[in-house]
Amino acid sequence: MSTLVLEPEVMERAFYSLAPGDRTEIFSVGAAFHRLTLQKRLERAERKVQELEARYHTTLGQIEIDGLPDDAGYAMHEDYVEWHYWTRVSEQTRQAIETLSAFAPALEPA
Repeated sequence: MSTLVLEPEVMERAFYSLAPGDRTEIFSVGAAFHRLTLQKRLERAERKVQELEARYHTTLGQIEIDGLPDDAGYAMHEDYVEWHYWTRVSEQTRQAIETLSAFAPALEPA
């Protein structure tokens, strides 16, 4: 299935040419399906953070307080960077889901 790519102005004009009820329906359905995608992303990010917490028996917050151990090797430094990434993804995704929740009810994955 190919995706139609339109210039923003063309898309906006087409969208606003629809009846208000249709616009609301399109927005609500699109937001609900995007929310499903975000929920999957959040689950993955949280799983990655939990894996790192289990591997090092600590949290990123605690590492930020204590610093990396003096004997931390290359792998732990790499994991530290990844840990920050997945924590940020989790926080940003959770915020996006919260914002979309005002517009779209949660859908159950098929």
